[in-house]
Amino acid sequence: MASLSKKWARIISRVASQIYFLLIIFQVPLFRFPCRIGMCETPMEVTSSQLIASEALPTVVVKIILSPGAIAKAITKKTSIPTYNDLLSTGKFINMGKGPSTIDLKHMEVLAGSYFSVAGAFLGLIRSGRMSLFGVMLIILGIAREVNFGKHAPNDPSKEACMYRSMYIAVLSAFFSIRGDVRKLIRFKQNSFLVLSSALILISMAASFQSLNHPSHALGFISRQRSQNTVGRNPVLALSPSSIIPKIEESGDLLDFSKNSRSTSALIDGGGSLLSRNSVGVIGGASVVSTVKFAKKLVDWSSKDAESSSIPFVLCSDPVLSKELLFHERSSLPFLTSKGEHRAKDHGPAVSNLRTKRIFLENSGAGCIVTPCHVSHSWYDEVAEGCSVPFLHMGECVAKELKEAKMKPLEAGSPLRIGIIASDATLAAGFYQKKLQNEGFEVMVPDKATMEHTVLPAMEALIRKDIEGAQNLFRIALQVLLVRAVNTIVLASDDMQGLLPPDDPLLKKCVDPVDALARSAIRHARSAEIAT
Repeated sequence: MASLSKKWARIISRVASQIYFLLIIFQVPLFRFPCRIGMCETPMEVTSSQLIASEALPTVVVKIILSPGAIAKAITKKTSIPTYNDLLSTGKFINMGKGPSTIDLKHMEVLAGSYFSVAGAFLGLIRSGRMSLFGVMLIILGIAREVNFGKHAPNDPSKEACMYRSMYIAVLSAFFSIRGDVRKLIRFKQNSFLVLSSALILISMAASFQSLNHPSHALGFISRQRSQNTVGRNPVLALSPSSIIPKIEESGDLLDFSKNSRSTSALIDGGGSLLSRNSVGVIGGASVVSTVKFAKKLVDWSSKDAESSSIPFVLCSDPVLSKELLFHERSSLPFLTSKGEHRAKDHGPAVSNLRTKRIFLENSGAGCIVTPCHVSHSWYDEVAEGCSVPFLHMGECVAKELKEAKMKPLEAGSPLRIGIIASDATLAAGFYQKKLQNEGFEVMVPDKATMEHTVLPAMEALIRKDIEGAQNLFRIALQVLLVRAVNTIVLASDDMQGLLPPDDPLLKKCVDPVDALARSAIRHARSAEIAT
């Protein structure tokens, strides 16, 4: 009997240890909790973010332990598998520098529990122990304390601390991985059936493990008051959901607008388009905040006159596209890339996503299309190819406005000089330089030393939340361009916009291309309104 109990205890604990290891290494979401990279859902995310920040382990080790989870997520979500160099530059880890460094230290239970959970998962494959269960219990304690006593965000469901149902499996597998305790349970005849049944459940869960890569429903529910939606006289066009939701194939995949837009095109050709011809279609960019500010400018500036109403527009914002654009823009920043690494810049998915949004807005009947995003204009020709309505170019809009300003050179006999401050990715694309040169301007950009010692460090300081340091470096970068006798500076950076106070005299020498794009869109909408 003793040998039989040992045998069963060994089998059960071994299977439980393997299941627990798979839960941890494949990063199956167990909970949702605020951390320094945003909202962490696995002990591996909490642990990895701390290891990267503290540099306790080499980056290569962290990437190795993150690889299985990244591959599993890519397979289950049917996306491309990230390369080795992209493991820390995609997904949540792209926000590594944004969160305050003290956020994890305020939740020591979850932090310590995550460390124990990850360490216990690896040690459990070698020898049975209580470390895994201890780690899971600490995480549950930390989440319970946050829910009951913490200052979580009750009005934002995506930031609620909670546990998923998969946490049940983690607790069970962590408990049954302790061989000594399992053996004690087996010795009690009245509990033998329960233990053996639990073992069979664990084995069956191991067989269907792949289905657990998606987060389950949160334990419990959140009750919220919801006001009825009312549609009034709003400048944002209110559309019936059924009229804009794309068709879905039986497989569940969205149909490609470029290939399956016959019904929408027929609707437009027949005069029943979803949007009026003086509507503006807006494609969101890397910064959601900047996109919303642009929409506000369309409303405020088009309704300055009491007799005129604001122009209609429809905004198409996609978090996936925002992440792709943000990754491309920041992939050139050296302080976000480990030494010796080079991030791949495959812009194919971003271009395809932008084209899909453009085609959707075009087929919906927008009179013109804009995107208030600097990095999106890097592929303007590819995105705008085949567009049947005007697709306004931000560089062209600001260049024409500067031309119409009829400025005079600061130095006699010299050409009009325009400076540009932007990220490396935007400057490398060269579209601002090209559009300004087409209007006869001499373009001045920061030299290599200025970029390395002022512009890039200013962006780094801004990401670290060192506002004062970023402001000082930014002022130096502006002054370096101004001493080169530039008439004005095109400030083509969302990060730098709003960095200086509005009354700063240096801002009087700067222009925002997004403002020029908004004014051009309003003029186009007004002209289309008069024509109809």
